[in-house]
This record gives sequence, C-alpha cells and structure tokens, in this order.
Amino acid sequence: MAEIIPFRALRYNPQFVPDLKLVVAPPYDVISPEAQERYHARHPHNVVRLILAREGGEDASGRDRYERAARTFTAWQADGVLRRDPEAGIYLYEQEFSLGEGHRIRRRGLMALTRLAGYEEKIVFPHERTFAKYREDRLRLMRACPANLEPILCFYPGPDGSVRALLDRWMEADPQVQLVDEDGIHHRLWMLKEASAVAACVEALRDRPVIIADGHHRYETALNFRDERRAEDTARPEVQRRRPHNSVLTCLVSAEDPGLVILPTHRLIRQQPAREGAALRQALVRHFRVETAPLDPGNPVMSLRIVLADLSRRRREAVVFGLYAGGQEVLTLQLRDTAVIEGLVAAGHSPEYARLDVVILHRLVIEQILGIQPTGQADDSISYIRDEAQALAAVASGEAHVALFQNPPRVGQVQAVAMAGERMPQKSTFFYPKLLSGLVINPLDPGELTP
Repeated sequence: MAEIIPFRALRYNPQFVPDLKLVVAPPYDVISPEAQERYHARHPHNVVRLILAREGGEDASGRDRYERAARTFTAWQADGVLRRDPEAGIYLYEQEFSLGEGHRIRRRGLMALTRLAGYEEKIVFPHERTFAKYREDRLRLMRACPANLEPILCFYPGPDGSVRALLDRWMEADPQVQLVDEDGIHHRLWMLKEASAVAACVEALRDRPVIIADGHHRYETALNFRDERRAEDTARPEVQRRRPHNSVLTCLVSAEDPGLVILPTHRLIRQQPAREGAALRQALVRHFRVETAPLDPGNPVMSLRIVLADLSRRRREAVVFGLYAGGQEVLTLQLRDTAVIEGLVAAGHSPEYARLDVVILHRLVIEQILGIQPTGQADDSISYIRDEAQALAAVASGEAHVALFQNPPRVGQVQAVAMAGERMPQKSTFFYPKLLSGLVINPLDPGELTP
C-alpha cells in the first residue's frame, strides 16, 4: 500500500527571513486576486511569487509568469534565501485553531513524501473531480520549477494508536518552527530525524490506503510530470524508481484526528432557474418536507445561522438543505422521497455515493427542479461560497437567483465514497484549516535519488 519516504526539505533561511509570517501563504487555489496582490506586497520573498506569480502574460522582460517563478526559485536558492536541510527526515506538523467561539482544536500530521501511484492501483484514492485547465496550469509551473512547492493534504484510515503515540512523544519538545498566521491559526513544525522513529512512521503507514483531502489537481499534475520524466529516462529500472519525481510531498493525517474538519461549501445559482415562486415550492414539496423559517429584517444573518445550526443537528438522521430565493424567509428541505437514492444505486452508483447530501442536492434540486445543467467544466451557472452572509446578500441584491445551503460530508463518508471508486461533485469538501505554503518545499533534482 502507501510508501512513505523521508526527505530533505527546502526551507526559508532565518538569516534572510527572521519572521516566517511575512512569507507564508495559503494554497494557491484559495488565494483571491486581491489576496495575491497583498501577499506580493507583504514581502519580496513571499512564497506567492512561486506558487502564484502575477498573471497578465509577459512582463517587460518578455518572461511569462511561469518563467518568472522559475527564475525566482533559482535565485532564492542561489542567494541562500531557501536552504536545504542537511539530513533527511519526516516533519511533524501541528495546526491549532478554533471554529467560531468554540474551544481550540489541534490537527496533527506527518509531512513526508508519498510514492506516487495511479488511481487504478487502489493505493491513493481521490474523492473529487478535477478540471483539465487547472492541471495544465500546475504542470506548466512544475516544469518551470521542478519541485513540490506545496504539500497535499491526505488522510489515512484505521487505528492510529502507534502514530499518535509517536506524535505525543516527539511533540513534547519545543517546535523548530512556530508562527501564528493572519487568521489566528497556530502552526508548529518539528523535524524527526532519529532513524528508529522514522522507520516506525514508515512501517505504521505501510499498509494504509491514502485518501486525498486537498490537492487533487496537484496530485494528478505530479503523476503527469512523473510520466513525462520517465519517458525521457534511460537509466536502469532500479535507478528510475528512486528518482524524486516518483513521489509527492504530502501531509498525512489520521482519519480519526479530531482536527480533520470539513466545512460546508454552499451553492449560488446565477443562471435563471426553470421554476420560481409558487412553481418552485410545488416542485419541492413532491420530494421534501418543506418548512419555512422567517428572517428577522433587523438581523437576517443571525436568523439564517439559526437555520444552519438546525441543519447541522439533523445531519446524521436526514438529508436536509436550506434554500433562499429572496424575500423574508428561508426554506428548510428534508428529503422524504428516496426514489432519487434508489435511482442512483440502480444506475450503478455505490450506496455511499447515492446517500451523499451534495449528490442529492445536485441531482434532484439543482438539475431536476431548478433545471440547471452544469457542463462539468468551470462555468458561470453555479458559484461556490463558504460565507453564508455573502450568499444571503447575493440573492437579496439580485446578483444570484437562489442560494442553497448544505451540511458538509463527514470524513467517513468521504472515505467510503473514495474507496468505492466514486468522485463527488466539484467543491464538495472544504477541509479546514488549509496547509500553509512556504513551510517546506520538496525540490525534484533529477541528479538525486530517494532512499
């Protein structure tokens, strides 16, 4: 099953960057254009200059953004801004955060290389679909900067007692790196170099499958990059297997970790729906028990949050959504017609997939009732939003026609669907918090060999 490999990371040199908070950033795919400019302005060595160099074609020197990233990456290594750790090891990574006014939560993982495996090998399992244009973007960057510039978040099932005991032991020491990011999340990093402890990590994870949580595009890009390099490699097979492009930088977290949190991603319908008003409600009552929750005109967001809290309480017993189409009320929809689930199973889908809230939301509400048919590629008919207040405001202002609010899937559901060989609709999960980019980088030097 999974093969975990220690490595020598490239990390920021504290002589050049004494305050890491100035140079780290969230993953490239959650950085808005405004945030991209903010990170560029924050520090001349911010990692955004590698993972998301400024767009807009060629600059005055004739270089496109991939070449600019490549030149920056080379210069930072030559100048000592980024330096390589002298010994290989596994990096222990902890994130401490809170949700709202709740208690502090910790998520702990192992940062290591995972040997790449095609999905057909049933070792690494995806749970979401990807878009070709985003894979091509990351592949162009990887060709220009041969490195895993950002880790992929994965989780592994099964009892985690041995790994947890190891983390408990080694994380008692002071971390080598610690910082608090702009969202108040505490990040801590330890380097595990002791041979017996590294071997214990490798052995503990050897028979585990790995499920991708965040980073599907980057994983598939790493597979494509590996295949390109393999096609050009004339070395003996045993040497080819040890090339660094055969693995990818991952942060591995236990499926039992209480910090493996999934937050909801809501849907905004921007295209004119097939049904509105009384016709929409009539179509909904054929399949759902429909309840009405009034919005307080003085504080509609608080009213909505009470509805969402109720949806969360019902999540284990029912398939339930919230729908706002304007006015002073939100509809709560609880599925009572199981025909859609039975139809999905009859069509060859797994029961785990057929019972997913997000699948029923798309198949029954979005496609059948609202008449929206997504193309399967990024389009403007649906947009995805995490902030419920913004979703409410978008419909109230006429920017969107309908807001659909849903519960996130549970980790066990993601695991079951992935290992059944199915993929959820786009933007089905939002694992929180995101891994921080800029803590560790894995260079892919073709002259090196992995252990």
